[in-house]
Amino acid sequence: MSTMPVLPAWPSQETAGRRFWWSPLLALSIVMVFMGLMVWNIASELAAIHTIPSAERYELRVVPADDPKALRFDGPLVDSEVDAPLPLVDHEEGPSQLRKARLVIDLDAYLEPSDSFDDTLEGNREVHLRGPSKAILVSQAVHGLDVFLNGVWLDGFPRSTADDRFMWFRPIMVPLPAKVLRPHGPNRLTIEYTSWEPHLTFSPVYVGEVGHIAFITEVLDFIGGSLANASKAFCLLTGLFMVGIWMVNRRDDTFGLIGAVALLWATVYTLSLWVHLPASWRDAWLWAFYACTGSLNALTLLFVLRFIQEPLTRPMAVLVTLSSSAAAVISPFLGSRGEVHLAHVWIWLMLPLQVWVLLRLVKYIRRTRSRSAILLLLHMLLAGLLIVHDFLVMAHQVSPPSGIAEGSLLRLLGTPIYLTHLVLPPLLIVMARVHLLKYGESIQRVKEANQVLADSLRRREMELTLAYDRQSGLERREAAQEERERLYRELHDGIGSRLVTTLFSVRDGHLNAAQLEQNLLDLLQGVRSLVSNSPQREEREFQNILFDYCVNLDSLLSGKDFQLEYEVPSGQEFVLLEDGAKELLRVVEETVANTLKYANATRVTIQMQQTDHSMSLRITDNGRSALAQSLPQRPAFGTSTGMGLTHMRKRMESLGGQFDFQLTDTGAVTRVELPLVQAAVPTPARVSPDAAAS
Repeated sequence: MSTMPVLPAWPSQETAGRRFWWSPLLALSIVMVFMGLMVWNIASELAAIHTIPSAERYELRVVPADDPKALRFDGPLVDSEVDAPLPLVDHEEGPSQLRKARLVIDLDAYLEPSDSFDDTLEGNREVHLRGPSKAILVSQAVHGLDVFLNGVWLDGFPRSTADDRFMWFRPIMVPLPAKVLRPHGPNRLTIEYTSWEPHLTFSPVYVGEVGHIAFITEVLDFIGGSLANASKAFCLLTGLFMVGIWMVNRRDDTFGLIGAVALLWATVYTLSLWVHLPASWRDAWLWAFYACTGSLNALTLLFVLRFIQEPLTRPMAVLVTLSSSAAAVISPFLGSRGEVHLAHVWIWLMLPLQVWVLLRLVKYIRRTRSRSAILLLLHMLLAGLLIVHDFLVMAHQVSPPSGIAEGSLLRLLGTPIYLTHLVLPPLLIVMARVHLLKYGESIQRVKEANQVLADSLRRREMELTLAYDRQSGLERREAAQEERERLYRELHDGIGSRLVTTLFSVRDGHLNAAQLEQNLLDLLQGVRSLVSNSPQREEREFQNILFDYCVNLDSLLSGKDFQLEYEVPSGQEFVLLEDGAKELLRVVEETVANTLKYANATRVTIQMQQTDHSMSLRITDNGRSALAQSLPQRPAFGTSTGMGLTHMRKRMESLGGQFDFQLTDTGAVTRVELPLVQAAVPTPARVSPDAAAS
């Protein structure tokens, strides 16, 4: 007997949460260990290289107009300095122009005899080949450069010319060939670069073994290049994704706000790190950079205020607008003369508003103890710190600390590489997480409201069901009451009237046994028709119905003490629809029955008259008029209910006719008027407001 394999049950969410609560901690621990190993490796490699503290000579000249490629170094001298400390910063106070700088660095203090090629020991240098053992590292070749060793060109990036503007935010490693180095010196390293920028910067220079320099070069390029490009791509894709969500659901503009922040981050970094553009485009490029940076600042403030659910007041909106747009508005009027000062002033102009928003966020955290708000605050503080660091380092207002150990990572603090991008992806993730949590809270509130609404609807349905049951009960009781009244009317006016007629016929001896049996059978059939669910409807002409009734009544009652006279005209026969004929005949039967019971009449006359539009019945008798006020009680007929006239009047009203009963000195007169053609509904006349009011 084979058995089916039993699969293990999938763990519930609660069980899985208890079982794998340690997974994030394990992942974080692995990342921290990995980063610790990387930092230790970088520190050990950094300890093996040296920082060149100064240049032996520094010169800055204007590129002549007849040298559009900036190849010569013979233009007017702008600035010069001996033993210029590195990194080097030079600010121009005049108009924007293409300038060329040259630094001469003495390398003898960092070289050993084995670093150069010795012909006496190594033989013919054309036969015995040897690679370099030392190299230099320019931590960031911002303006492009050419590197010369003892007058021999070694390497470099393209430099700015009269038509092109180049900006290289990348490190460059230049090996020092052994055959170019002089065993006994002097060994001079010459670096030339050109720039259209009003502020010239030259980054720290490192020297050391080729392997160590290559490793640090890759580290700097990875941090300032690969990670920066990855951050830009992440910001771009995140921004497009968020804007796409916002376009689908425009009622919630937070997604659009986050998308705009992400796209502006990507745009700002793309503009700031753009390598090449025509020299004539530089002013437009700078204005776009200022505009995007200001917009990014304003949108970030708006996002934080949106998160803490505080409105942006009109005075603060004015301040945010002025501080964020100041550089873009002022820069076209300042030109290159005030560009340096504007860049230094603008960042401090935006800082107070950033601090104000962060203080509002801190108050929100103290009030709500929100972990998402704490995470957002920490990331914004880190982003602000890195932004200030990048600005100060790129402006070389922060230099590598002096007197520190060779292997300390603090040596890289003065290296002009962008670090803000390291916090951008986590910051965007935190911003998206904050909004999604808010969105989740809104969804939860909607679910709770829907639950309350569902409960209210359920209670309302129960109330409506009870009300429906009560209403149905009332309607059933009303229908039963109406049915009882209908049966009573039929029994009273129809069956009762025929019984009275039969009773009088028996009493006066006008009926034999066969006739009595037939009358009783007719009465029984009438009772059956009365209680039947599908009553028989009379579809004959009313004249024939009335004539048959009068003939039958005449055969039952006519004798020496009682006479029946009737007049039913022939021609122009008409048929009363539905139960109209029965209702009208019941009026006649009840009238005759009342005459027999209460009037002691000896003659009854039934007359029918007809026109094209109406029909009238007149039933008269010669009974006693003294019975007008009070109806007598007769043992033979029981006690009168006094409802006969009321029933007849209601029957005629239901047919749209009129009923009238009068007692006269010579007897009683019953008149029935029934229209045969429905009267046209008159069109209401226009009534003036004054007439209507009166």
